[in-house]
Amino acid sequence: MHVMKFDPKIKALVVEVMQKSRCQQCTPETLCKIHKIIETQYYYYWCMDMKKEEYAADLFTSDFVYNCFGEQDISGKDQALRSKFVNRNMCTMHMSHQPLVWLIDDNTARGIFLYEDHHTYKDSDNYTVQNYSVYCDDFRLCDDGLWRISQMRIGYRKMDGQFKETNPPDGWMPKHIDTWTPAQEMKK
Repeated sequence: MHVMKFDPKIKALVVEVMQKSRCQQCTPETLCKIHKIIETQYYYYWCMDMKKEEYAADLFTSDFVYNCFGEQDISGKDQALRSKFVNRNMCTMHMSHQPLVWLIDDNTARGIFLYEDHHTYKDSDNYTVQNYSVYCDDFRLCDDGLWRISQMRIGYRKMDGQFKETNPPDGWMPKHIDTWTPAQEMKK
């Protein structure tokens, strides 16, 4: 088991959300926005656990920034592909708790989510990986009326085990990538 130092930049953002969300005024309209933002984050987890990572490709803005053990230069579709690769040999369970959302303005928000996962590899050794972390994500309301993640930050706190493979080899593509469906198509 590894206990990690909480990234001070992510910790500062988490504390800011704690303070700002506590003081914001809520109306029925803002409560609906907060719910849709939380739903966006939870949809991401459900995509992972239902092995539908391809649905997550549409959850990110075109200028998406990913920060996990440092900022990484990948697109939302790349993040979905990486997840598809990492999750392919595991039974995954993503659990998130105690969300707080700060509505920065009408079109942007930041949310924090305590997070734990339990992943069991399906191969013969039944090796497990458990993580405890905090997601601190930025969200943006897009022109099609959907909230999307513009920045995903994962601050790991404790890890028991480690992932066997985290980066797809060059040229790896999942089956049926040509059928990955954006949210606009699912709405019909």
